[in-house]
Amino acid sequence: MSSPFSTPPLRVTIWILLVLWPHSANRLPGWAQENDPVTVPTNWPQFLGPLRTGHSPERGLNLNWSAAPPRTKWIAEPGAGYTSISIDDRRVFLGAQRDGTDFIRCYDRQTGREQWSYAIGPGYQDVQRQGPGPRATPTIDGQRVYGLGPSGDLFCLSVQDGRQVWKVNVFDKTGASDPAGENLYWGLSGSPLVVGDLVICQPGGDRGNSVAAFDKHSGAMVWKAANDYRSYASPLAVTLSGQRQILCYAGDALIGLQPTNGRILWRYGHQNQYKCNCANPVVLGDRVLVSTAYGGGSTLLKVDLTNERWSVTERWTSKRMQALFATPIVIDDLIFGCHGDLAVCTLRCLDLTTGELLWASRGPGRCSLIAAEGHLICLSEDGTLRVVEARRDRYVEKGKLEGLLRAKSWAGPALAGGHLFARDQQRLVCLDLRSQ
Repeated sequence: MSSPFSTPPLRVTIWILLVLWPHSANRLPGWAQENDPVTVPTNWPQFLGPLRTGHSPERGLNLNWSAAPPRTKWIAEPGAGYTSISIDDRRVFLGAQRDGTDFIRCYDRQTGREQWSYAIGPGYQDVQRQGPGPRATPTIDGQRVYGLGPSGDLFCLSVQDGRQVWKVNVFDKTGASDPAGENLYWGLSGSPLVVGDLVICQPGGDRGNSVAAFDKHSGAMVWKAANDYRSYASPLAVTLSGQRQILCYAGDALIGLQPTNGRILWRYGHQNQYKCNCANPVVLGDRVLVSTAYGGGSTLLKVDLTNERWSVTERWTSKRMQALFATPIVIDDLIFGCHGDLAVCTLRCLDLTTGELLWASRGPGRCSLIAAEGHLICLSEDGTLRVVEARRDRYVEKGKLEGLLRAKSWAGPALAGGHLFARDQQRLVCLDLRSQ
């Protein structure tokens, strides 16, 4: 493990920054999670939204599309890619491939006109040739946007003009490698996490280099840690049992790490037959829901710290929810998620306390989903958008939109300022969900 925290002044400075960071009034709290008593913005600055939970805090939305279909505000054509969408006050960001090159593209939030593009590098194509282009969603932090290319290029850009501030390759910097090429089988897909002065990513490695932290101002590596298999999930900044930590879902385990130096606090083994974990964990107080496909299933964990010793206890395990790439959504005491991998996929509802399956519907098929005002907004892989009530008793659809997007629509939608943003392998659409 390497770390520059070797002198007391720097260590004290980092500690102060980490303590003060969550209380900044003008920026997204780096340690915030769904149940924290904080005010969240109406932008969508990173993967899965303001708090990386898939929940939108907005109110007064049009979520009855059967009665009032939303108006299409604009359509752009950025090109192929699987990144989701990040949004600040004026701009929309995503990754896409065009003419053999991978880009980060920036669009005007109001008009859909392209403002700038940044070339990441040569166009990426996964081993199974499921789709070209970048995978990791850009992360906005003030006047900077951070991105991770599928081949390991981590970079910082100006949000205004796309000017490169710095760029490093995480494989080169950490020494992470895999002789079988597994790290690049699907490309690096975990979206970079910005917390305090650090940018966290998961290159995957077996020499204390599975997770790495970089200085967000310079790109210098601050620390590297863990010996876990590569993962396609994104790291989270959370508080568990009163202690702030980085939560990483690696290919073979869920791990909590000390943010300042990467020291492993606790580890819980959880994987499927391919060590292919993609969906993010869901943190609920001191409980963590983790789910994976290909036979892995779901587990609800209780994480405790007692007398300086960490413990992880299983509350329940179930094969009835196996999330492939879409992170489950928890609303009250209900879990909603897409279950399945290679065969039929269904949208399912489970009881959070017991893991009991309450209902399943084939309607949306393989889909990603976000939550708003007690509803689910689902994007099916064929491009159909649906609104579904988050009900315990049965599946209730409140309308759908067909024809705007096409296959393969695997990237999750984003919601900001009363507008829904969604993409496929060619188009980016903006829909007006404001109540008329």
